[in-house]
Amino acid sequence: MFDIRAAAIEAAIHDCAIVATYNLNTVQLSPNTAYLEGEVFFTDGSRLVFFEFLRSALTSLNREKYRYHFMDASNQLVFRYDNAPHHPKIATFPHHKHRPTGVADSLAPRFEQVLVEIEAHVLGIL
Repeated sequence: MFDIRAAAIEAAIHDCAIVATYNLNTVQLSPNTAYLEGEVFFTDGSRLVFFEFLRSALTSLNREKYRYHFMDASNQLVFRYDNAPHHPKIATFPHHKHRPTGVADSLAPRFEQVLVEIEAHVLGIL
C-alpha cells in the first residue's frame, strides 16, 4: 500500500508542468507504518518540502500526520499545511495553514491539491 501512495505522489509530480527536479523517499517503519518524505524544486527556484506519516489498515491507508512546507526562492515561507496539534483554537483543529501573516483554518489537503495551489502561485494565477 505504501508503494501505491508513493507512486501517486510521483505521478502528481510528473504531471506538474513547473517541476524542475525532486526527490522522494519511503521509509517503512513496521509492516503497518511508513513515512514518505521529499522535496520538490520548481522552475522559479521555489521548493516544497513534505512529509506524510502513513498507517495501513486492512483495506485502507490512513495519513495520520502530514506537513507540506512551500518556500519561495529566498527560502521564505509562502505557506505550510500541517496537522501538528499546536493551534487548538483553530476551527479545523488540528488541521491548519500557516501563511506569513499567521495561521488560518484549513481542511487537510492532499499532496496533489498542494501541487495545484503551488502551480497557480508560481504562474501568478493566485
